[in-house]
This record gives sequence, C-alpha cells and structure tokens, in this order.
Amino acid sequence: MRIRVEDLTKRFGSNVALDKVTFEVPSGSVYGFVGPNGAGKTTAIRIMAGLEGPDSGTVLYDDLSAVEYPEKARRFVGFMPDTLADSKDIRVWEYLDFFARACGLAGKEKEKALIRAGELTNLDNLSGRFLCELSKGMKQQVSLARILLHEPSVLLLDEPAAGLDPRARAELRESLRSLAADGRTMLISSHILAELEDLVDGVVIIEKGKISACGELSEIRNRSASGECRALLTFSSDAASFAGKVEALCPGKSVKVHSPRQLLLILDSEEEYFSAMAKIFQAGLPVTALSRPDCGLEGVFMEKTKGEVQ
Repeated sequence: MRIRVEDLTKRFGSNVALDKVTFEVPSGSVYGFVGPNGAGKTTAIRIMAGLEGPDSGTVLYDDLSAVEYPEKARRFVGFMPDTLADSKDIRVWEYLDFFARACGLAGKEKEKALIRAGELTNLDNLSGRFLCELSKGMKQQVSLARILLHEPSVLLLDEPAAGLDPRARAELRESLRSLAADGRTMLISSHILAELEDLVDGVVIIEKGKISACGELSEIRNRSASGECRALLTFSSDAASFAGKVEALCPGKSVKVHSPRQLLLILDSEEEYFSAMAKIFQAGLPVTALSRPDCGLEGVFMEKTKGEVQ
C-alpha cells in the first residue's frame, strides 16, 4: 500500500510545525523519517495515523484519504508511539487481549491474532508479566505486537528504538526486518541513523517543518557522493562565531553551521582535508572534536540539514 503525503500543513499558534510537507513511500518499501529534534516528525506521523487533523493538505493510502476518512484508514494502519503506558493492574496478555477486542476480533480469530503477534515479536515468555515490570525494550516489543493484531498493511513507527540498550535494539531490528520481508509499507522515525541505514530502502529528511530530501537511499547517496570530503568540527563554544575564520583558512570551500557548536566543512578531496585540518589546528581554533561523516545516511543527513529547531 502506497503512502502519499501532499502539502501537509499544521500550525500551533504562531509556530508552523509542518509547512506544505509532501513526500511518498512506495508500496512495500521501508523508509526512514529523520530530522533534528523539533523538525515535525511526530506531528506528521500522528496526522498520518489519524490521531490529529492538519490545517490543510492530505494523507493518502493508495487512493483513500486518511484526513477525510480517519476511521477507515486506521483499519490498515498500525501506529507505534515512542512510549507505552505503565500499569500495575494489567498483564501483557490482558493488554493485548483488550486491543484485539477493540479491533473487532473475537473467538478463534482473536486467539490466532494474539499468537501471531506474539510470535512476530518474541513475547512468548512475557504474557503473564505486568506492564510495569517490563524493561523499555520489552515494552517496545509489546507495543509492536499491539499494532500487528489487525494485520495492518502500513506501519508508522515513532522512535521505536529510543532509549533501548544494544541487545534490545538488535531484537527490535530483527522484528522489523521480519515485518519488512512480509511486504508491509513502513515509515520509521529514528535518530539512530546507522541502524536505519541497514534496514531502509529510502529516506525522508525533514527540518523546521519542511522536506529537505526524499527518495530511495541509493539515489540520494549517488546525488550526494561526488568525491567530496566532509569534516564535522565541534567547538567549545558558539560554532557560528568561528565560521568566518574557517572560511578564511579554507577559501572557496563550503562551511555550514550544523548545530550550535558544530560546523560542517565540505572539501573537494582527501588532500584538501589534511591540508585544511593542519591549518585549522595550527591557527589554534578551539576544536574539541573532529569526525568524518561518510556518504551514507549520516553524510546525507549532515549535508541536507543545519541542526536548526523551530
């Protein structure tokens, strides 16, 4: 099932959270939804899930508008928020049973759905546990099982790996790979770019409520890879105040403020990189860290965003 977002606009008072956001996720594809904090990712996903209405624009699943018919859209969309409520009074199986019944499932159909969701998310040993006893990773697995009960064609996941330890992230990643292999269309919001890169077919990059890049990851990589060499410089204080000095040391090269304490320097070659770094350190600029974002998803993200928040 294809996802098409067209001119989605949402305001909160004077703040424009989404500014005519337009992108598409092809049927059966897995796309990452990335951007700095406050970029508008969660607002967009909540509208796509039918939990909020936009000021204008629409979300189409194939030809069905989720804005005009949110209840119909929810039948084939599964939305996973970044948190699961605690409860001292409900066990995992009771929680999932409640949502299965809320989806209209009953009898053998409900039992099959519960077994299927449990197998896909490795919940065999957790069904009798209280939600309040679970770790963050276990709660994310329960949350994922919940949205699979009605066998949705589209999955919208908002920061599913946030706060998970490495083992929990690995387990969640394997569950998502299994779901992707089933041909579901997935949009995954995340800040863990290295893990997204191994999972996604494409990416949507958003900043300050506007789309800065969208498409298949291979195409975006090819557009970005031009033999350039990038250096991410972290300073002990306001990076913008050092941009002019870096430009003077590296004339004609692109210098971008990437975050309050970081500058992104784009050079033409490896030789220029080593020469530029020597000049910068010899000049005594207060650089506290240096990294080399590659031409993968991290490099594309660095190039397409400035680290600005609304």
